[in-house]
Amino acid sequence: MKKFTQLAIIAILIIGMAPFAAASEITPSGIFISGLEQFIDEYAAEFIGSKTAGASIAIIKDGQIIFNKAYGDAIQDEKLAGKDDVFEWGSATKLLLWTSVMQLAEQGKLNLNNDIREYLPENFLKKLKYEAPITMYNLMHHNAGWEDRIVDLFYSSPKTVPNLEGALLAWEPVQVFAPGSVVAYSNFGTALAGFIVERLSGLPFYQYVWENIFNPLGMTETAIHPLQKDNPSVEERRGLIKGHVPGTEKPVPSKGERVYIGLYPAGSAIGTAQDAVKFLSALMPGDEKSILFNDNNTLNEMLSVSLSFREGFPRFSHGFMEHYGAVRALGHGGNTVAFSSLFTIAPEERFGIVVMTNQAGEIAMCSGLTKALLGEYSASEYTGEFPDASKFTGLYTMARKSASGFTNLVTSLQFFPVKYIDENTLDLGGAKFVQVSPYMFKNTGGLEFLDIIDYIFVETKNDLVTRFSVTYFDIVPVGAGKMILNIGSAVLFVLCLLYIPVALIISIIGAVKNKKRKIPSNLMKKLNITLFASMAAAYLNNIFLAARAFSFSVYSSLQVHFILNIVYIIFVPICISLMLLNWKIEPAKKSMVFNVFTMVISLIFAVLLAGWEFWR
Repeated sequence: MKKFTQLAIIAILIIGMAPFAAASEITPSGIFISGLEQFIDEYAAEFIGSKTAGASIAIIKDGQIIFNKAYGDAIQDEKLAGKDDVFEWGSATKLLLWTSVMQLAEQGKLNLNNDIREYLPENFLKKLKYEAPITMYNLMHHNAGWEDRIVDLFYSSPKTVPNLEGALLAWEPVQVFAPGSVVAYSNFGTALAGFIVERLSGLPFYQYVWENIFNPLGMTETAIHPLQKDNPSVEERRGLIKGHVPGTEKPVPSKGERVYIGLYPAGSAIGTAQDAVKFLSALMPGDEKSILFNDNNTLNEMLSVSLSFREGFPRFSHGFMEHYGAVRALGHGGNTVAFSSLFTIAPEERFGIVVMTNQAGEIAMCSGLTKALLGEYSASEYTGEFPDASKFTGLYTMARKSASGFTNLVTSLQFFPVKYIDENTLDLGGAKFVQVSPYMFKNTGGLEFLDIIDYIFVETKNDLVTRFSVTYFDIVPVGAGKMILNIGSAVLFVLCLLYIPVALIISIIGAVKNKKRKIPSNLMKKLNITLFASMAAAYLNNIFLAARAFSFSVYSSLQVHFILNIVYIIFVPICISLMLLNWKIEPAKKSMVFNVFTMVISLIFAVLLAGWEFWR
C-alpha cells in the first residue's frame, strides 16, 4: 500500500509538471516543435508559387535554431531558394539601429529624453515648425511630426548614393505635427538617429554595427553598408537573387528590383535568415550575460513598453513594434521594392521568427505564418457598455504622407471612408473591423493588403474621433473643406488636361479655314496658340517629372523640371496680360470664347502647379 501511494504521488507530480515540460516543446500557438517542419512545409505549399515567389525562414527557441529552411524560386534562372541565399531586410534593419541607440544610452553617451539637436550640427534641421524638443523617444516612436518623404529614398545607381549626412540634407521633410502628438512612420527620423550614432561613436554607422553587433554575434552572412561594401560575399550573392512583385496570377520578377538606400540605417541590411536569427537570439532575456549590453537591465529596458495606445495596450518598445498574439511579441517588418521581411520575438518564451521573402508587399508568409506560430490574441473581456460605432464614421487619411512638394497632390487624394455596418462593426476602406473592446477593433478581413493590420484603436475627445491608430501610423479625420479642395483640384487638373487636345483641334480647324479664305493670322491667335502650347509643354514636363521621381532619380536631378514649372507659372500671367492688351486693339469676336477659355484654363493650371508646389 505504501509503495502504491509513492507511485501515485510520483504520477501526480509528473502529470502536474507536464504543462511546464510541454511549454518548451511547443510554439506560442501550440504547435509541437517535433511537428514544426511538417506544419511549415504544408503552410508554404499553399502559398509558395501562387502568392509568394520564395521565402527563407529561421526559427529559434531557447537559444537554439529549431528550423531553418527556404522555399520557392529565389535565384536567377528559376533555381530553388536555399538557406544560404541572402534577402533584403528592409525596415527590419531599424532593429539594429535601436539596439545601437540603447548601447550608447547604456554608456552614458546619449540621453533618450534629451533634445536630439544637442547631438547634431548647429542648424542641421531647418524645417521645424514647432519649438518643442524632439527626443530620441520621438524618433523611436515615429512621432517627431515629420511628413513622409517619397523621393531620394531609393537610388537606381550605386554612383548616385550619397553618404548618410548627404542623404539627410538632400531633402529634409517638413514638420507638420507637434512632437509626440501623432505617429507617422518616418524613415528620415530613423536615419537621423543613425547619424547621431555616427557622431557619438565616431564611426560610420555600418562600421559601428559590425563592431558592436555583427562581430560579437558572429553574423558573417549579413551586410548593412548601402552598397554592401562591408561584406563582398553578400554583395556577390545579392547580385544573383531575384526580387518579385505581385502579378495577376502569380508573382513576377521585378524590373527595377536592384536599388540602393541613402538613408541606409532605415533599411539596407541584407543577409541570410539563419544569420538574422542570431540577432534575435541575442535579444532574448535570460540569466546569462547579454552579448549586446554590459548590463542585462539595458536589454530588459529596451524590450519594455515605451509607448501605448492606451493603458494596457502597448504600441512601441523603444522602436520595437508590439505584436498582438497569444503571447507578448514584438519586432519589425520590412519592405523594399522587391523584398519583404518580418522579424518577431516572444521574449518571455525565448522564441523568435525570421521570415524573409523576395517579393514586395508579401503577406502570406511574413504576416500569415508569423500569426500561425504566435497564436491569436484574446481581447480582454469588457463588461461595460460599448460606445456606438456609428459615432466613428467619416472620412480619414493617413498621417504618414507627403505634405509638401510636388508629391503632395498624390498623397492628398489618399483618403478613405469609415462606414457604419452595425452597432459594433465598421468598414474601414473596404476591410471589416469588429469592436472587441470599447476602443479596439479587430480586422476580420475584406482587403488582403490590410491583413498586416490585426487591430486598430480609436481615440476620441468630446465624443468626436481624433484618430484611428495602428502600430506605426495614425489615421486622422479629413475635414469636408479639405476633401472638397483636394477632389476639386484633381478634377480641375483633368479638365486642364482634356482642354489641350480640344484647343489643338480647334486651332488646326481654324488655321485650315483661314488658309482657304486667305485670312492672315493675327497676334491674338498667335498668343492663344502660344498659351495652350505652353500648357501642353508643362503637362509633358510634369509627366516626365513623375516618371523620373518614381523611378528613383536623384532629387537634385529633378530641379530642371521645377524650373520649367516656375517659368510656366510666370509666363502665363504675362501672356494673358498681352492678350488682354491686344484685345482692345484687335478685338476678335468670333474667337472670343476660345480665347477666354484658353486664358482661364491656363491660369487655373498655373495656380494648381503653384498651389500644389510643383516648383519643389
